[in-house]
Formats: sequence, C-alpha cells, structure tokens
Amino acid sequence: MRTRCSIVFLALAAGFAPVMQAGNPQRIGHTTLVPRHTSPDDKGMYAAVIDPTNGYAYFFGNYLTKLDITGHLPVQVGTNILTGQFTEGAIDPALGYAYMPKASPGQGTIYRFALGAGTNSVSAAGSLTLVEPAWLGMSIVIDSSDPNPLNHYAYVMCGGNGSAARVVKVQLSSFTEVSSVTLNPGESNFAWGQIDPKNGYAYFASYVLYTAPAIPQVVKIKLTPGTNAPIRIGTTNLGATPLPLWTSSIDTVHGYAYYATDNGTTNVPETIFKVKLGDGDSLPSPVPFGGVLLHTNEVQIISQVADPANGFVYFGDDNTYPGRVYQFAMNGTNPPVELGYVPLQSGAETPPPDGYTTNNVTTNSDGILPFGECMLRSGVFDPVRGCAYFGQDSRPNQVVKVQPAQVDPFTLTSPQMLNNGAFQFAFTNITGATFTVLTTTNLSLPSSHWTSLGTVTDNPPGQFQFIDSQATNSGKRFYRVVPF
Repeated sequence: MRTRCSIVFLALAAGFAPVMQAGNPQRIGHTTLVPRHTSPDDKGMYAAVIDPTNGYAYFFGNYLTKLDITGHLPVQVGTNILTGQFTEGAIDPALGYAYMPKASPGQGTIYRFALGAGTNSVSAAGSLTLVEPAWLGMSIVIDSSDPNPLNHYAYVMCGGNGSAARVVKVQLSSFTEVSSVTLNPGESNFAWGQIDPKNGYAYFASYVLYTAPAIPQVVKIKLTPGTNAPIRIGTTNLGATPLPLWTSSIDTVHGYAYYATDNGTTNVPETIFKVKLGDGDSLPSPVPFGGVLLHTNEVQIISQVADPANGFVYFGDDNTYPGRVYQFAMNGTNPPVELGYVPLQSGAETPPPDGYTTNNVTTNSDGILPFGECMLRSGVFDPVRGCAYFGQDSRPNQVVKVQPAQVDPFTLTSPQMLNNGAFQFAFTNITGATFTVLTTTNLSLPSSHWTSLGTVTDNPPGQFQFIDSQATNSGKRFYRVVPF
C-alpha cells in the first residue's frame, strides 16, 4: 500500500533539518495490566486520555491505570486506583488532572483525578456535582488553549432524557460551574464530545441506546471567553436513517470530525460519518450525507483515533475474534475510503462467532487470554511518537499498541531564501496528491495550533513547490506539510 507522510523542517538561512518516516500500519504488541482485580473484577476500559508531551496514557476500566508510553511497549507506573467505569473523559496536563463525567438519574457529576508528576501514582482529587441535572450521555471537552491554566474551562454536555440537553461551563482552576446554555426542544441526548480550541468550537454527537436509535446529529457549540455562557450554533443531521453513534475523533488540521456506529448486530456493516466542521458559525455538514459503509460483517465499532499528519483515521471493533483496527484514508474533501484492517493477536481457544460477546478471562497463571486481543473499547493517539493505543475489555485488562501508517518519504529539494525575503521549498511525493502547508514559530505547539499557509499540488506530476511570502516577517519559522 502506498501512502503519504508529513515532513517538519526549520527554515533558516543556514538550512533545514527534515524528519521523515515510512511504513505500513502494524501491531506492535500489548501490555497486560496487573494485578488482575476481582473485587470488583477488571472490566470495560471504555475511556482513556493521553498526555503525549510528558509521555503518559491513562486508561479507565473499573480501575485507573497510568502507563509510560515512551518505550517499545507501555509500562505501568504507580498504583492502580478503583474508579468505576466511564465512557468519556478529558485531560488538562497543565493543571495536572483528568476529568471523567458520569450521569445518574437527574444528576451529573464530574470526577477529578490527579495525574501524578512523573512516575508518581494517580489519585482521586474530588468531584463536582453540577447544578444542571443529567440523565444520559454526559460528555466533557476542555479548552486549554490559554497559556495561563487559570483560564482553562471545561464544556460538559448534560443529556436531558427527553427534555432539552444543556452544556455547562466549568472553570477548572476553581472546579466550579460558572454558566450554561440550554439546547433547543428535541435536542436531548448528546455525547462523543470533540473540541477545536484554535477556532473556538466544540462538537457533540447524538447518544442513543440500541433500543431507541434516532437520526444521528451533531450539535455545534461556540466557546466563549471567561465565565460567559457557551453559545449554541445549531445541529446537523448526518443521515436519514436512525443509527446509534458510539465513538468520535477530530481532525482540527483540516477541519473534520469522524463518527462511527455500533448497531449491535453480528452482520450488518457499520457506518462511518465524516463531518466538515464548517468555517466560523456555519453548521457542520456530512461528507457524504448518510456516511460510508464498512464491508459486510465489519461490525460494532467502539473506538477510534485520528492521525491527521499522515491522513488516516483508525477504528477499533468490539466483538471480532481476534480484534481488528480498520484503516480509512481521510481523503481530503472527499468521503473517507476504507483501506483494510490490521488483525490483532488471536488466542489459544476457539473463539465464539464474530459479533458475539463472551468474557475474555484467563484461567492460567501466565496471563494469556483465551480469545486474544479483542473488544477494543477505548483508544488514544500519540502524535509525538506516532503510535496508537487501544484499551481492551478483558480480565486482566490489556492495552494494545499499533503503529499507524507513515508512508512514502518526502524528498526535499531546493530550500532557499529568495531575494525578496520569501522562503521557497520543493519536494516530491505521490502524483496527484494535495498537501496543506502549516507554520509556527514555536515547535512545541501541537499541529492543531499551527497556522495554515495554504495548499500545494503537484506540477509537474509528483513535483511540489511552495513559496511562503510571509517569511519576510519572521527570523525563523517551522513548517509542516500534511496530506489534505
């Protein structure tokens, strides 16, 4: 399979330093989380958050586990703590906390967990019961774009159980509820939160149970300064068929979000929705309307991660034996395209038919699970090291590491400062490809905070050239070229 990769270099009068990688997606291995807990038993792993800068991931089952992800395989650090299960969460490394929301009838609570400096253990750090009631589909996103952590805020979706849902704004430094906005009548149950802090918006998708699927929707919420209430922009239908959305990811570099279904069947293929976020206050729009189907028997998608720098999004399934991680090309402004899947490690015992749930419980002291790596119920992506991690519902729990595709290397040619002060560079890659050129003066910023300079296409075929006329105003600039 031929694919494309990103390149990062520093433009100076003295030259540049390219960083390039190549290869196909592959399974690296797994880490078994020990000890196995039995009171209560290990379970779920529905939620995970990641701090890529410091090199740690946090997986929530019945117990919270902290993993050092800087080596070949994740390594447990500190002591596990009993937390109970969550379906979503968010992290603010600057403040040093992870936040997990949970709804009970008529009440919404955010649980806070201290990350622990370095290899120190995680610990419970209090909870906040919201004034606004919550019934179903609680979700949380965090705007940590302000360099001052005192100005970080969470936006919490509180499902309405038939009445209009509310988005509550929480000041994280004081851990207090400061304002809220009520959605329109009929906009009741939402979850699967994603945030685009650079452009100032959050997105939540419809949350429905298997027994009552509804038309899938996405609601767009405008972030606001200080304690001002968030603003509802509006909702968009993703299709005309009732379907249960079950997972989400976001590509803020190119301006899209991705959603996947888990329809609970054993043979009806799932649907992938690609949604253009929309510029400014314009509403999101699906690409295409109604989504893209996976193949027959590709079912129960329950986790996903996005890799915008290389142009792919990956989906983990629930009840395939062994588990699978499906790869889709983001495909620019077009619908996503399924490229195949990475099969994970099988187990020693004969598995049940695909699509049927069974407890994946070891009965041996060696910790080998009978049905292998399956039930991939949470996922996080590490953009620093270019790897994905999927949390597995098993007893004991496992975390599977996957190396996403990082493809055809660039050949960089003719980087130079022009007489007028502009910076010009050229490179070679796949014929017919389109790339976005990003720039920043601070290499430590995530790519979502870099500035887009525009797109570049090949002319002649396979040959690309770009001129940054704005370079005249900067002593140094970093550039990143990513697939569009």
